[in-house]
Amino acid sequence: MMKNLQKSHPILHIILKNTFTLFNFVNLVLALMVAFVGSYKNMLFILIAIANTLISIVNEIRAYKIVQKMRLITEQKPTVIRDGKSLQVAPEEIEKGDVVVLSLGDQILYDSIMEEGTLEVNESFITGEQDPIEKYQGDELISGSFVVAGSAKAKVVRIGEENTIAKLEKEAHHVKTADSKLFTLMNKIVKYISYSLIPVGALLLWARFRTEADTATAVTSTVAALINMIPEGLILLTSSVLALATIRLSKKKVLVQDLYSIETLARVDTICLDKTGTLTSGNMVVQDFILPDGTTFDKIPTTPAPAEKSLLRPLASILSHQLSENATTTALKKALAKSAKFEEIKDITDVIPFSSDRKYSGIKSKKEEYLMGAIDFLTTDKELIKKVKSYAGDYRVIAVVKNQKILGCVRLKDEIRKNAPQIIEYFYKNDITPKVISGDDLETVKKIAETVGIRELKGIDLSAEKNLNYDQLVKNYSIFTRVKPEQKKNLIKAFKKQGKTVAMTGDGVNDILAMKEADCSIAIGEGSDAARRSAKLVLLDSDFDRVPSIIDEGRQSINNLERSTALFLAKTVYATILAILFVVLPFSYPFSPIEMSFLNFACIGFPGLVLALEKNTARIKDKFIYNIKHYSVPTGLTVTVAMLILSIVATNNDFSRAKLTTFSAIIVFVIDLILIYKVSKPLNLFRAALIAIIIALFLAVLFIPFARDFFEFTLAF
Repeated sequence: MMKNLQKSHPILHIILKNTFTLFNFVNLVLALMVAFVGSYKNMLFILIAIANTLISIVNEIRAYKIVQKMRLITEQKPTVIRDGKSLQVAPEEIEKGDVVVLSLGDQILYDSIMEEGTLEVNESFITGEQDPIEKYQGDELISGSFVVAGSAKAKVVRIGEENTIAKLEKEAHHVKTADSKLFTLMNKIVKYISYSLIPVGALLLWARFRTEADTATAVTSTVAALINMIPEGLILLTSSVLALATIRLSKKKVLVQDLYSIETLARVDTICLDKTGTLTSGNMVVQDFILPDGTTFDKIPTTPAPAEKSLLRPLASILSHQLSENATTTALKKALAKSAKFEEIKDITDVIPFSSDRKYSGIKSKKEEYLMGAIDFLTTDKELIKKVKSYAGDYRVIAVVKNQKILGCVRLKDEIRKNAPQIIEYFYKNDITPKVISGDDLETVKKIAETVGIRELKGIDLSAEKNLNYDQLVKNYSIFTRVKPEQKKNLIKAFKKQGKTVAMTGDGVNDILAMKEADCSIAIGEGSDAARRSAKLVLLDSDFDRVPSIIDEGRQSINNLERSTALFLAKTVYATILAILFVVLPFSYPFSPIEMSFLNFACIGFPGLVLALEKNTARIKDKFIYNIKHYSVPTGLTVTVAMLILSIVATNNDFSRAKLTTFSAIIVFVIDLILIYKVSKPLNLFRAALIAIIIALFLAVLFIPFARDFFEFTLAF
């Protein structure tokens, strides 16, 4: 039923899912118990549960609405042929066996087989390789790829869940449980305590009816005991701190789609980077032009010399007749657009489109053939090939020939993202090891990796390997190229198997499987909608510079939350022990819900929130267990012993209920203050001011008549 609701009314599903939880149910039952005896102000604790629920709902709906804007398949009405008639139908109306008409710009929606015509398709959406691939009759067309040249008719062979893009989309929609130590710890505490509340609460209520004078006191003291056992303030504090972190990150154009991903990224020790869109912008830039005699020029003159014109004129003509676009042609067109206009080569009889197999493109006239591409595919002249390849260095070299005679070359380079070297250095300084996983050529990727400062350059081309042992691969290499989507996922698995906490960046559908497998995934904003939808974090302006600030934000949040945990769990320790002890002890329970609500705010919630907002970007040291052992347990035991002594004294001296609870609150306040001091060391002006404010707040409530009466304190000692 919930699954059907999630599909038909997703926002309603989010609201219901976050509202009807065990945590909320327990709080509601306890609130109703207090309301039943008419002690309405003692229901103040329910506000924490409401606030926590609202924060969860708002954040999840916000992420959902952004995800909805990201469509995996571009909306279009393809043309199909049925019963000899051409029809335009919605994508979901296409059936297996339909013949689809494809032309330039169309996206292939379903896996199909070519029946007639020829196409060039870009499969980078799936494979990560940018070069167009030629398709002929009988070839398979993969859903998700785009037609960049030609026209054809293709028969649909797979629809529904069998469709390639549907499989990837299913992965994109799969919700992975948050891999968060903080989330796991809190869930375990709340789970175990919530289950124990039923038997403990029943026994405690029975015991209270034996020792208390009236029903109202018995019920409110029981509720006070049970509420103190639940660290609900810790849950609210965690949600609040992480929500504030998402707001700060949103101002830096970073979308956080999962609150706990901030924590996960803060713990990352291995980050897997996709070259295109991460280390580089995905664009190529022209470095310079080289004439046959070796002369170079990087700016195209307004009036080119004859040798320059003999290179630039055919280059411009070839580019003007190419229907498909890739990073190389875009860079060349951009460079030539700033130059003088060249007269087109006339009498063109044929256009040769670029092919990844052919490695060149060109035009033919009645007498000449002009080609542009990789030199070793344009000529068999070994000396010429050697000469042109000597120009390469760190560049990609495109040669231009006329009837196999060299007219010149163009050198291009990948556009490195701004500050990429500084970011890589940041990773190393913060004990995060960068790895490169790419669908591109090994040598190209290694040069880019070296340029941005990646220290380990040992790489491997996975397309040339069989029977891959991924555990050995991740131990021996840092750069992986020609990697297919499933292989990316397996590499991430292998890193995690080594005990690494892994982040994965990506911008295409081919990255989805790996991003879903990673502990934390980061999508580039200008990448595919599917990658953005799958990621836990999205760089909306595609600025890779944001990653260090995300890590710092996460470290600040988690380091400070670890420190604040001691304040909350100390209360859970003593409340749990006292709840069990007071089942058998013939004493009045020493707390009331309204007084504890104030103490929880003044001594736990308020200082916990303030301390959690301090600047702290040190590496996370996982001090949860340390804090519990060194702060929470000793403090909890101290309060327990103090309350037992107070209960004996109160019984022997016939303390009133108000006097007992006031003395209890003062003792807990003093012990909590000592704990705040300990977790705040070394004391600075900011932390000293915090302690002073807490003392002033407690004294104000104790000595201001209206506040004292509301919180049920007394000075009649």
